[in-house]
Amino acid sequence: MVADRTLSGRYRVLFEGIFATMQTTQVPEAAMRRLVSPAVRLDGQGRAATVPLGLRRIEAALLASGLGEEEVVCTTPEGLAKVLGPWVKVVGVSSSDPLGRGMSNTTTSQFWSGELYTKYWTGGMMEEIRAAKERWEFSVLAGGAGAWQWANDEVARREQGIDCVVEGYGEQEAVRLVADALAGRSLPARVEERRTLGEVAPAIRRPSLLGIVELSRGCGRGCGFCTMAKQRMEHLPVETIVADLETNVAGGMRSVVSGSEDFFRYGSDGVGVAFERLQELLTTMRQVKGLRFMQIDHANVSSVVQMSEEQLREVRRLLTWEQRTDYLWVNMGVESANGELVAANCGGKLGPFRGEDWEAMVREAVEKLTRTGYFPVVSLVLGLPGETGADVARTSRLVDWLGQQRAVVFPIFYEPVRVEEMAGGGFGMDRLRLDHLALYEKCYEINFRLVPGLYWDNQRAGGVGLGKRVLMRLLGKTEVRAWRGAFGRLREERQ
Repeated sequence: MVADRTLSGRYRVLFEGIFATMQTTQVPEAAMRRLVSPAVRLDGQGRAATVPLGLRRIEAALLASGLGEEEVVCTTPEGLAKVLGPWVKVVGVSSSDPLGRGMSNTTTSQFWSGELYTKYWTGGMMEEIRAAKERWEFSVLAGGAGAWQWANDEVARREQGIDCVVEGYGEQEAVRLVADALAGRSLPARVEERRTLGEVAPAIRRPSLLGIVELSRGCGRGCGFCTMAKQRMEHLPVETIVADLETNVAGGMRSVVSGSEDFFRYGSDGVGVAFERLQELLTTMRQVKGLRFMQIDHANVSSVVQMSEEQLREVRRLLTWEQRTDYLWVNMGVESANGELVAANCGGKLGPFRGEDWEAMVREAVEKLTRTGYFPVVSLVLGLPGETGADVARTSRLVDWLGQQRAVVFPIFYEPVRVEEMAGGGFGMDRLRLDHLALYEKCYEINFRLVPGLYWDNQRAGGVGLGKRVLMRLLGKTEVRAWRGAFGRLREERQ
């Protein structure tokens, strides 16, 4: 099994991985491979020290099904030449954005020249695998967060030699499909697993990329641009979470990342919060020794609003092991200041609140997080179906307020992931008006001011050496100049 090269990098903190997946070939490949995304180490047999969590789950499921340790290998694109051969019967591939159609990345690529590295490197990896397949006749299974792109593009599947695409949490389906392939049975072109299967997720056997520790699966909030929209949130058992954490620490991971679409909702049966269960989980996790700190990824505005400041401070304390970070960031999808527009496109995102409450909720959530020691990272979606100029203006005023807080704002272009919505297309440069551009530029001026400190702080807390931190700071300055240049050219084109 192998993941695309952006998911096969040696990252210390989550922001490093995010930064790598957003780059285009405008950044020299040597800089990407040596600085931005240095390769994961391989052992003498071509096994990778870390791979994405999804592959580790499948690895654990295959081993539990009866396959031997020598029969299941997780590698990197650099290790393929060593592990591919006549002995291989099945190759599993994973990518977060194999065809460069992910919403965050398509936004970046439209401002920058070149091709997204996620697409560029995945294409190169698939060429090598396809050539080996023609020679040795094995089956190719594809999955990962970007599986929906392959599933909706038959031509790409055929050109890249993919036999079957697995969408969703694939541990159980992978065991069945691998057994069928080993027995010589034909594979379906596409398999969709709608269940979250959190209760039966197998504990990983080896460290995961970035030390990601999965707390919950699914979301169920109904956002039209998210693959988790229809999957009800399900929480993993404490025992599995702690076992995964121990495996990562034993493998040398000093900082880890919580995996959840809504961190503060752990333990809840619905759209509410269950603070006692989250507190119990984090208290148990703190008993594992050897960690610096745990990073959070996503949280929902409505979940933060339901937490008291005392509860948020307690969670903040429990997330720090040996090393405190001044920028413990939390990503919240705000999408728009117009709550009615958000409700129309993200049916359950506001629950249990109302659309007219949304903007006030956003302000409350940001203030509570900053007062209790977190660093809010807000994301917006431009071009939501039904968006008006008045909505853009209202969101711009909200961004003015956010710019006065200790928060950063990342706008992205709307891109549907459901087949029935793809005919209308997403939002791109052809639909970008001057008011959109002004809002986008306003967000990034905030980010140019605050993101360098966030990045530096997280790297320091994660144990990244001073030399690399300085080099990344210099690369960041280069990107700031490039972004400002792109904004200037676009303003001239549209005026």
